[in-house]
Amino acid sequence: MILTITPNTALDEVLEVEHYVPGERLGIQKETLCIGGKGNLTSIFAVDLGARSVSLGFAAGENGRKLPRMLRERGVRADFSPARGETRRIRVIVDAKRQVQTWLVPETLRVTRVAERDLEKRAAHWIPNARWLALCGSLPPGCSPHLYYHLTRRAHASSVPVLIDSRGAALAHALAAQPEVVRLNKQELQQTLGEPIPNLQSVLAALRRLLVEGLQFAVCSLGAEGAVAVTSEGGWRTVPPKIAQRSSAGSGDAFTAALLVWREKGAEWPEALRWATAAGTAKAQEACTDHPLDLRRVHALCRRVRLIRL
Repeated sequence: MILTITPNTALDEVLEVEHYVPGERLGIQKETLCIGGKGNLTSIFAVDLGARSVSLGFAAGENGRKLPRMLRERGVRADFSPARGETRRIRVIVDAKRQVQTWLVPETLRVTRVAERDLEKRAAHWIPNARWLALCGSLPPGCSPHLYYHLTRRAHASSVPVLIDSRGAALAHALAAQPEVVRLNKQELQQTLGEPIPNLQSVLAALRRLLVEGLQFAVCSLGAEGAVAVTSEGGWRTVPPKIAQRSSAGSGDAFTAALLVWREKGAEWPEALRWATAAGTAKAQEACTDHPLDLRRVHALCRRVRLIRL
């Protein structure tokens, strides 16, 4: 079972438009309400790829009541801790002409110390049954910046490895607990290190700096350019096939899910990286954030992913 924790849960309202021009009246071609939040998406994609998954996090309001029902429909057990305010409803504007997305992200969820203790208690219940713990996304207002650090320590006490998909202070504090895997995109890597990362060599150097913190595997996904990853044994780059991309929203979470699922299948890190790249590419062909992964499509794409030793 892959256990995910998404402190800042969300629903994604995906608005597909022909061309997004700020200041002009836009005609919406299609509007879809999707599951959002990095960990929630990682859970549903892990199930699509044949794993079992449980999703924890904070939830509040009408959106927070709707989200567990949507997760159950996708085969994921949700065990959320009640919080204040409202689970976020993120607007994702998908520009069909330019194949880019714009995110409008409210901060409507509020966490108290009582809610945080409740989440830690639920995590303590589920962690011993997990094969991986994935700590995903940003921390909502009111949440301790050390939450991921404490959850990583708790997982390690049960010999459960940890992947962190976050950035900034939340990630910086968590690194002190030595998680096994860190996954970021290029923007998140820049935010975490506080410096520009202009090219592939600087991505590689930045990941190697993170590896010094005790990680087994550090990976930066680069969208259509693939991904770069390092272990103590060396570095790798994947190059995905060219596709007609509709939206990158959710692609990173499909990447994370496949990485963990194939590690559990016994794949070495380079091979798991190839499958992760294929899953992220498959997701990018669909506009909806939570569009199910087609395992046959992932297999077909994986055969076309190039794996390069750096």
